[in-house]
Amino acid sequence: MDSGKKSSSLPLPPEKEAPIYIISIVVGLKVMIGFIPAFMTFFLTKDWWVLAYLGAFIWFGITGLRNVLQALLGGGGFRRSPLLRWNDIVSWDRVTDSLLYTGFSVPLLDYVVKTVLLDRGLGITTATNPWALYAAIALANGLYISAHNVFRGLPRAAVFGNFFRTVLSIPIAYGLNGLAAELLILGGVTGVVLILQNWAAIISKLASDLVAGMIEGTVDRYQNISMRWRDYGIKLSQIFDLYAQLELRFPERTALELLRSADSSESKWTDEIRELRRINIINALDLLYFWMYQPRARTAFKGLLRTMSAEERQILLSSQSVLREVREISLIFVDGLVGKNFSRALSFYLDRSQEYLEALERWNHCAPVSQAA
Repeated sequence: MDSGKKSSSLPLPPEKEAPIYIISIVVGLKVMIGFIPAFMTFFLTKDWWVLAYLGAFIWFGITGLRNVLQALLGGGGFRRSPLLRWNDIVSWDRVTDSLLYTGFSVPLLDYVVKTVLLDRGLGITTATNPWALYAAIALANGLYISAHNVFRGLPRAAVFGNFFRTVLSIPIAYGLNGLAAELLILGGVTGVVLILQNWAAIISKLASDLVAGMIEGTVDRYQNISMRWRDYGIKLSQIFDLYAQLELRFPERTALELLRSADSSESKWTDEIRELRRINIINALDLLYFWMYQPRARTAFKGLLRTMSAEERQILLSSQSVLREVREISLIFVDGLVGKNFSRALSFYLDRSQEYLEALERWNHCAPVSQAA
């Protein structure tokens, strides 16, 4: 890592962005443009007030929950860092885009496909042939999703993946239809067939989004882990290079000792040792930041520990133990490591470094040691 004063990745004040009111207007317009066709379809085609007035909200709610489920699965689940809140890992741009395009799917799926084509044209309903009904809705939804994915310039893998997940949703939709029928009958509700027919598109939507949330969340999980492996790989390479420099330049001193902590001979250190220790501190702070703020960082780090030899682990843990030098690190912050507004980053270090070091020790004892040199 560059030893410049602002080379750490610790949290800094956000860069200047577009005014919040402009972002809010754009988000509001996207949601409204998608909401209008969804609301009008339910309002003009449904007799029951629940679907007529709330159908669009239910449809949008399913889409929103799917995006949250996907983000949670991809970003660390419920065992993620306490500093990584669920709304921090949700891509709100993705949510608003999903709401925009899902709104136009309502007239297509609920009216054109379910009502005009299947019911009036072919006589296919939840009463006559629920398998065919949900298969047709799912295939139409898959074609629609693939089309707007191509329009948005998404990768080909995403296009085919989104079509494939609608196919997987067919048996789930059929099962949800059967479960709803049983619950309605047990509740003594009359007109079950008509109710299920009215809700068929929403049931198909729910099944499709459940599958999408699981599949896309798993894909996001592996992408996040891959990015964390890359981040850790770069940083660990710098740590091991620093260790090698210390061994070559100061053979009379133990490199691990220089990495680990200060001692009474600190006043006798050369400027070169001080600079190398400073770089080591910056590397340690960066790894602390990864651990606390980056999605799936802990999963990736645990996997990396399994690939390390005992010696490599010792070097890594020694380099991180420098975080116990509170006075030395505090002075580096005051000296301008992250600029003049260092209070937030310093507070983060003081509050979280101890639990981070304790977690590393626990994982080091639990994870198996690689036999690789």
